[in-house]
Amino acid sequence: MYNLENDINKILSDMGEFDATKAETLRKEIVKMWADKNLVRAKLVFWIFFLLSVGIMIAGYNGLRSAADTRDIVRWAIFFMIGFNSTILMKLWYWVVDSKLNLLKELKQLELQIAELAGKNTRSEN
Repeated sequence: MYNLENDINKILSDMGEFDATKAETLRKEIVKMWADKNLVRAKLVFWIFFLLSVGIMIAGYNGLRSAADTRDIVRWAIFFMIGFNSTILMKLWYWVVDSKLNLLKELKQLELQIAELAGKNTRSEN
């Protein structure tokens, strides 16, 4: 790992002066690209299962309205509750995944800032 850092420092020193504003915008673009890719996937999974759960809930409601005896009412009520509880679980799942992705995004930004500061310190010592 140390050799890799030295190689990167050598390449950066050969390229000229370090531009902090360009590095900052590049770092923000990298983190945004990483977060967008993962967040889009989580949103897609959420909406697929959320709409499926709403469909189950609607089917249960329609079954409740047309139920003739007590057994059918109980069956359709259970079907409706499965759909309803699934929507709640999908919302909770998305909240956990979104929190995790935001935390990972912050960690990636911190890693990039540490790498940038480490690069500045080694260049000033040489």
